[in-house]
Amino acid sequence: METAAAATSSKGAALDDLLKHLVLRDDEKEDVMIAAEQVKEFKKEAWWMAIAKVHTTRSFSAEALFGKMKAIWNLSREPNCREAGENLFIFQMHCLGDWKKVVHQGPWTFRGWAVLIEDYDGCVDPEKVAFGGMYTWAQIHGLPELYRKIPIVDNLSRKIGKTKEVQMSPKLLFEGNYVRLRVLIEVEKPLSRFVFLNIEGEGRKMLFVKYEKLPYFCRHCGLIGHDHEECGDGDWEEKDLQYGTWMLASRRTSVTQPDSRSPIIRDRGRDRGRGNRPGRAVGTFQSRKSSSQEADLDADEEDGETMTSPLKTTTGAADGMDSDTGVRRNLNFVNENSSTEDIGGAGQVANAGGQIPGEVPPPPPAYIDPRERAKIRKTGDSKVDTNTVSENQLAPSAASLEEDRRAQ
Repeated sequence: METAAAATSSKGAALDDLLKHLVLRDDEKEDVMIAAEQVKEFKKEAWWMAIAKVHTTRSFSAEALFGKMKAIWNLSREPNCREAGENLFIFQMHCLGDWKKVVHQGPWTFRGWAVLIEDYDGCVDPEKVAFGGMYTWAQIHGLPELYRKIPIVDNLSRKIGKTKEVQMSPKLLFEGNYVRLRVLIEVEKPLSRFVFLNIEGEGRKMLFVKYEKLPYFCRHCGLIGHDHEECGDGDWEEKDLQYGTWMLASRRTSVTQPDSRSPIIRDRGRDRGRGNRPGRAVGTFQSRKSSSQEADLDADEEDGETMTSPLKTTTGAADGMDSDTGVRRNLNFVNENSSTEDIGGAGQVANAGGQIPGEVPPPPPAYIDPRERAKIRKTGDSKVDTNTVSENQLAPSAASLEEDRRAQ
């Protein structure tokens, strides 16, 4: 990065030396005027602008950067992007919410490199914009509860960088007992690994500093933007690596894991499905039986097929129910109310309707047209047995049906 800054300053110095020997013509000195009202309108349009650079000396595609950052930011409206120089990019947002997300949230990275973003008014030369660093979340571990006070934490955080926010009792999404800080990491300075608290009468206490998200940093010099193999000749022994991944905060795994051996816990109102069927169980589920022996598949069944209902509770041995398996009935489809009366002394058992099993049932009664039934009722011939009238006698002719339709 120092090489790029030196090259920019050398170009400016060369241009200044060149202007000393140039003579401008009158037509070149003519001005283009911009009214004050136009300036106000232009400044309003530049409210939601930001300028960015990728903290690396490697080359990359600007289109790849634009596509990646648009996907990461996921703004309400797509920003306008353009290149403004060597490794300089201007982003134009369309609302305050999108601008706050881009400028004040983060940290943002591209391919592991830090993306430095600053507010931009559109007037300053992009080459002269100073990129101080990037805001990230840091943690101070091991601070005693007695000294967990805002003034003390504020002084400790200043040792790491410019502090923007302090969380004294954060939600513990990471391992350890810590206070959470949003600090500005200056890319030209090594990362802070420890802060010290000097307590009179107790001595010094060394407190670890960890970071929740960091781009590439050197394990030898602690600077952001390159790896230790790119620092110097890259040939370092393990003792020379003074920084490492132990500076990164570790995500906390969930303490409450579902236990497969615990019984099913149902939520009231959802334990019954449609049609009075069992609904979804909410909570942890009981483990399935893993063998046929556990599932009681080899148990001897009673003679004949049986039917059980797990939804009914047992009431003892009454009505043929088994106390272990719920309701159990033999699947013989003989009517329980069948009569065992002997018919005709032949030893044949009749059912409730008087029908002897195996005997051919009598034919059903003949169909009688409703009109014929009406005629029979009109004549008052109650002696006519409608069950014995033949179909030929009662079937109306086509002519009589036509006459009836006309009469109606």
